[in-house]
Amino acid sequence: MLRLNYHDAGWLTPYALHACYAGLAASLSADDPLWLVIARADRGHIALGASQYADAELDLGYCRMRGIPVVQRALGGGTVWVDRDQLCVFFLWPRHAAPRTHADLFDECLALLAAAFAQIGLQTMRIGGQDLWCGGRKLLGSGAATIGHTMVFGASLLERFAADSFAACVHSPSQGFSEWLRDALAAGMTDLSSLGQAESTPALVDALRASCAARWDVDASSPDKLQRAAMFEAECELREPLELGGRRLVRGGIKINRETYLLEDAAAPWLRLLWQSGRLRRAACADPEADLLLQDCLDMPWDGSLLFDRAASHDLAESAVRTLAQRIDALCATLPSAA
Repeated sequence: MLRLNYHDAGWLTPYALHACYAGLAASLSADDPLWLVIARADRGHIALGASQYADAELDLGYCRMRGIPVVQRALGGGTVWVDRDQLCVFFLWPRHAAPRTHADLFDECLALLAAAFAQIGLQTMRIGGQDLWCGGRKLLGSGAATIGHTMVFGASLLERFAADSFAACVHSPSQGFSEWLRDALAAGMTDLSSLGQAESTPALVDALRASCAARWDVDASSPDKLQRAAMFEAECELREPLELGGRRLVRGGIKINRETYLLEDAAAPWLRLLWQSGRLRRAACADPEADLLLQDCLDMPWDGSLLFDRAASHDLAESAVRTLAQRIDALCATLPSAA
């Protein structure tokens, strides 16, 4: 039976938190044991995805004013808020035991986490390949990367999700965008506290370890001297200045969950959309006539003809309807369509 080293890293600074799995992964050889690492951040911070740009995604002036660290993590995905009310979970799979692809890695790790949630009475559903949902809202998101000889999976168990703290850090083109973001996060995310399981994290960890013990020989362990040195080196790299000057990961906005995106085109007249599963769930425009037309298109499957089909009863020129449709398509063309 393969061996899995279990390590509770305890409370860590934001930089040390993300260095603990990145440095450990970089130090492992191809035939080392697997690792399960759990840890908590000692303060709230922003963790940027590996391919994101801080100045495009965040209000860096606000983050500096509030003393909120911004860390560019090694794992992929979007911007996330991490604080003391989350338990971070990382699986490290050296090459000899690693799944064939990142998709297989998500299959393996999310199945273990879903089984742990089930042990405390929470039935979750896998959505979009990387998320677990409960009660129609996102409970857990995850990310992955290959570092050295090791595949890494990371996720956070949300005891309480600080939606307002996260929203305040996000770059918002307008006050309305910021208000809609708070509303969308409240509607699209959930946590253990909201589900009546605020004190269930220890039981979740026990259930996760039990699921692992059914597959591997689990030993409590700590990184050795060389591994700790690699973690320190990774922390030094994370503290280097962030790369700036790029574009947002989601054009014009931010991903709320696998189905929901908040978007804004700030060019006059401004246009703001809440896109969900191929439909406009909420929309607004500074042009009153365009705004009325948008309200007539809410909750309908979006296609290129929808605006034109609904425009007959509105006092809007065909050229204006065409421009509005083009602006919407420019924002939404790459987003998931209705199931």
